[in-house]
Amino acid sequence: MAGKVLVPIQEHINRLVAIRLQFDIMGVENVIVCRTDAEAAKLLTTNIDPRDHPFILGSTNPALDISLARLMNKAELEGTAGEKLNELEANWIKQANLKTYPEAVAEALAKSNPAKVDEWKTKSLHLGYEDAVELAKSLGAGEVYWNWDTPRAREGYYRVKPCTEYCIARSIAFSPYADMLWMETAKPGKKQAQQFSETVLKVHPYAKLCYNLSPSFNWDAAGMTDDEIRSYIWDLASMGYCWQFITLAGFHSNAVGIDLFARDYAKRGMLAYCEQIQRKERENHVETLAHQAWSGANYADQIIKTITGGVSSTAAMGHGVTEDQFKIPK
Repeated sequence: MAGKVLVPIQEHINRLVAIRLQFDIMGVENVIVCRTDAEAAKLLTTNIDPRDHPFILGSTNPALDISLARLMNKAELEGTAGEKLNELEANWIKQANLKTYPEAVAEALAKSNPAKVDEWKTKSLHLGYEDAVELAKSLGAGEVYWNWDTPRAREGYYRVKPCTEYCIARSIAFSPYADMLWMETAKPGKKQAQQFSETVLKVHPYAKLCYNLSPSFNWDAAGMTDDEIRSYIWDLASMGYCWQFITLAGFHSNAVGIDLFARDYAKRGMLAYCEQIQRKERENHVETLAHQAWSGANYADQIIKTITGGVSSTAAMGHGVTEDQFKIPK
């Protein structure tokens, strides 16, 4: 969902260590699944960790001499509110021409020293801001205006570039402290899954990857054929995604089944129930056909009989129970 705010890489690692410590104290075995939402999150609480620096956005427009937070606060004090306040923020961000520092320097190098652009792109994604500035100067980028403070959100959060590369960087950092790695994605796609898998496993070849086959995705709008959707789970498995889960399949299947049955029941009464549900349960050997036994009535009866010496006049599954109707005569 929207409004995601990341914590610095080290803070998240501290949380993973805390979880592991608690398991050790309790003497229990559990699996720590480490999720990153860096493909969708646009905010970061603080810039304290240099590993986050390559993905923090900054203003590249030196003419914007007022910070966004100050501009918004000033506008509110003057009575601006609602949609006009949102428009003010959107206009400022548009004028700021936000970029990451690696992007801003790459653009400058493309003009001053194009032969060094590839070297910059390779090295800068692994450097904190101060070290990146030194590298930029050594490659001939000159003075590049870039300010990560002026675009900060009203709450003080830094703005970051949501992308697969950020997910990869964070997951590589988290891997030694977690049992499984999960990159939450905006939509399904083999290319992105392959990129994440190959890059993470190149550094941590034994990392166990997770994938959310989410019903929140519009699968028919994902650009895949039916054959590609059919093989998607097995394609992911071949990439190293050993735990794949579909979070709300039961919820949606229940909703479809109930909705379709209710419409038919309004028109055809009990025949709708017989055709749509009871006969389907029988044909497909679904245990809930005999729902009383399925729910544990037999088990409860055995407990009562054990206590009463084998006889109970109130046994739920005694002679005349309605589920006798479902027994097939020998």
